[in-house]
Formats: sequence, C-alpha cells, structure tokens
Amino acid sequence: MVEKVSGEQAYINYVMSRLPEVNRGEVHTMQRGDNLWNLAKKALNKKDATNQEISNYMLLIAKLNNLETVEEMNGLKISDKIYMPEVSAVKALDSAQNQTPQKPRTTAEISIQKLKDTILNDRTVFTEQTYPGFLNLYHVYHEYRDPETGYHSYKSPLMSFSLNYDGSLKEVSFDDTEKELNPIRYDYDMDAKGNIVIDNMGHKISVGKMNKEELEELKTILQNQAKGAKISY
Repeated sequence: MVEKVSGEQAYINYVMSRLPEVNRGEVHTMQRGDNLWNLAKKALNKKDATNQEISNYMLLIAKLNNLETVEEMNGLKISDKIYMPEVSAVKALDSAQNQTPQKPRTTAEISIQKLKDTILNDRTVFTEQTYPGFLNLYHVYHEYRDPETGYHSYKSPLMSFSLNYDGSLKEVSFDDTEKELNPIRYDYDMDAKGNIVIDNMGHKISVGKMNKEELEELKTILQNQAKGAKISY
C-alpha cells in the first residue's frame, strides 16, 4: 500500500514528473501480500536503500503502468499483471538523483531530510494550525516512544512552519534529530530558499542548505499538510 502522505496527489504528480523515462521489463503477476512498496524495495536490491529511494522507485513502477492516482496504486488485486522497469532502471534512477557529486552533508541538512521522510512515512503524523488562522503558523506532530526510556507521547513535535499569505513557504523551524542543541526552542531555522541557520545568542550562523529539488519536495509536503490542518485553540 502507498504510505500516508504520498497519497496526496500533488506530491505524487510532482515526483512522477521528475522520474526518468524507462522501458518495460518483465511482467509481474500480483501475489497475496504484494504491494508496490514491497516490489520496489525488492527490485532495488539495496540493503541500505532509504525510504525516499524506495518511494521514488515505487512511483516509477506506477508511472510505467499508468497508475496515476493512489486509488489505482492501492487497487491492484491478486493475479493482476504489471510491468516492472527494465533492470537498467535502477541505474537510471540513481543517475537522475545524483547528477552532480554531493558534498558531505551537515547535521542540519541530514536532520531536515530525516524529518521529511518521517512526515512521508509515519502514519501518526498530523498538523495543527495556530490560532488565529491569519498567522499562517503550523505545528507538525507525531506519536513517539523512546526505545530506551519507554517515554511515550501522542503529540511529540517534529517541526513548525509558516506560510506567506499567498500560500508559499515562509520559514521552517526544526530540531537536530541526533542530539538536543537548544532546550528552549527549535535548534534550526530555514528560510524559503533552503538556507538553514542556528541562533547563537542572537547571531545567525549558517549551518547548511537544502538543494533545490529537495526543497521543492518539502514545500509541496508542508503545503499539503497545511490544507488538512485543524486550528488549535
């Protein structure tokens, strides 16, 4: 089945439009327990494949079979036949995602990517809008349980973000996913251009930048989160 937030049609359309064109490979007959996510994970055959890589390959399979909506993707039944991408598609997808050498990522850049993956794949994620609504300020939460201490929260904060009046992304605030840097507020702030800074006693210090494609994906995800948000009084 397709993960929670990838069901938002705007995000699906965005990713599909950027996937490479590939040829049809072998025909697969759907078996009990099959779904596009599991087929994509198996076809990638990468032990360390990220959720983003699996999600992109899953949508590549869907695109190849003209499955353009989440209903069509989830509507596959036992004995249905679908085309799998030809073997070279894995390399084509890797090439499309890594067109230029990547410099080592900062902890801030890694953190925002992990949080994006969490929003995409964690079924407990939900968003609330701060009252009054004209502020266009939103808070993203999920259910969290600490595996070491057993601490459990149904409303653990992931990030906050604000939108401009035209609905475009204004700013995102989020924490480091590995360690607590600031016990009072979020560790990082990111502007609409993807520039990430940390506040050091009033001085803004640059600690990273999202690349253009990742930033556009995040903008689409958060804008869709805002559409379904309830106002928190």
